[in-house]
Amino acid sequence: MRTNVLGPIVLNLIALGHCQMVGYAQHAQSKCAQIKYAAPPIHSKSYRLSRIEGQVVYASPSQKWDSGSANGLCVTLFNRRDGAFVADTTTDDRGQFKLANVAAGDYVLIAFAGDLLRVIVPLRLVSTEKAGQARRLLLHLREKEDHRKSYVTLVSNRALRQKLLTLVQEDQNIRNEMIKSGVEHADKTILARLNALDAQNTVRMRSIIKRFGWPGADLVGWDGTEAAFTLVQHASHALQKALLRLVKKKFKSGDLRGPNYALFLDRVLVEGGKPQVYGSRAKPFAEWNGEPALYPIADEANVNKRRAEVGLSSLAEYRQMLKRMYYPQDK
Repeated sequence: MRTNVLGPIVLNLIALGHCQMVGYAQHAQSKCAQIKYAAPPIHSKSYRLSRIEGQVVYASPSQKWDSGSANGLCVTLFNRRDGAFVADTTTDDRGQFKLANVAAGDYVLIAFAGDLLRVIVPLRLVSTEKAGQARRLLLHLREKEDHRKSYVTLVSNRALRQKLLTLVQEDQNIRNEMIKSGVEHADKTILARLNALDAQNTVRMRSIIKRFGWPGADLVGWDGTEAAFTLVQHASHALQKALLRLVKKKFKSGDLRGPNYALFLDRVLVEGGKPQVYGSRAKPFAEWNGEPALYPIADEANVNKRRAEVGLSSLAEYRQMLKRMYYPQDK
């Protein structure tokens, strides 16, 4: 039975917390009314959908991977025939959007976020579509100075995406329950349930990856692939070790975020008795003595440089984040 539950508990906050887009909500609200119809480029691909929904993600010019959801962003729908306004919405705190009660027809969807390049997407909305073929939009926004232009991909496996989101919600629920019960003296019943769930998810993720390969954003969406990473991060060391080469390949190709790769590599190294590279792996609470204690770090003098390269904050900031999270009463 594993006793170090710290890493699994803080995973999402470490990997996602400092990468989320902030400050767009108010900015977007002031810009939404100003969005006018614009015809898509002549050779733009038209996407056939049975519903208009999806997620918007972004990346800064310095990062080759999508690094967070675009929150409070304007998404506006126009009639493609005459350019008339049809409907609009703003993305929620996870970058998700949905335009309901839209009749079948040809449309142009425009997503706009100020300094980020807008995306113009021609759509054909059909009244029905086979469940296995129903797809979601994934809009990738890039800033104006980024040589990579904004673009669109489709999420092809809605069912698998939903399964992964359900599994990760269960994963996070039990870890939040552990935190509330007191992580320094873990409740044995909760710990047993956590270990059982991780074992089940190890089997599930092994099966999913064997069948589909790595669940990338084109298969399950950005939120789906983030969920898959979380579940694999909490899987058995044997599975993690077997997946290390694949995870590294996905990171190098830009299909896996830098913070995620750092967390995964450090976990595999520490579980294998080796020094970690990025300093993301903390020791059990019993070894903290009121201050966050990390496992040994290789070449610690240069760890902040390596952390910056994968989009992580400095080691000192990370330690302070851990302390605030688990000792909020200390000021």
